[in-house]
Amino acid sequence: MPRRMNVYHFKKGTEICNYSYSNNILSVKLNRQRLVVCLEESIYIHNIRDMKLLKTLLNTPVNPTGLCALSVNHGNSYLAYPGSATNGEITVYDANNLSTVTLIQAHDSPLAALTFNASGSKLASASEKGTVIRVFSVPEGQKLFEFRRGMKRYVSISSLSFSADAQFLCASSNTETVHIFKLEQHSP
Repeated sequence: MPRRMNVYHFKKGTEICNYSYSNNILSVKLNRQRLVVCLEESIYIHNIRDMKLLKTLLNTPVNPTGLCALSVNHGNSYLAYPGSATNGEITVYDANNLSTVTLIQAHDSPLAALTFNASGSKLASASEKGTVIRVFSVPEGQKLFEFRRGMKRYVSISSLSFSADAQFLCASSNTETVHIFKLEQHSP
């Protein structure tokens, strides 16, 4: 049932709640404050304590893969999702205060991957081309780092992940390689 979400309490073995949506659920993200359900053209934000629906973001740009990221730091609960279906714009949304924080013009082509670091202070992104990975400050949206993952052939980056200390960023793709980048400021 791709349009239905069931939430269970595994220790008690009971169902907490269930919701049905108008279209297929493409991804679900959660932290200690929020549960986010991403459909192709809308996003639903629930309060994790009582599972009440807090906000529905309707008419979001077409997002056929359900690409979104939610910071695990529940103190800020930033949500990132594509701001455009035709370019790499990122919408950063405050899921605690239910308001848009910033729009980031991250790439020229549509987004393929997004992730926050553990504190929610950095956001990494890659486009469908897969040649450039960028890291931005959150909530400001300022570009902090840019990494090149190849020049000639485009790849599909499937996953980005920060190390626990946010000193490294790992990118995996449809090739036989994994790239690990060190986030360090170079002196001029």
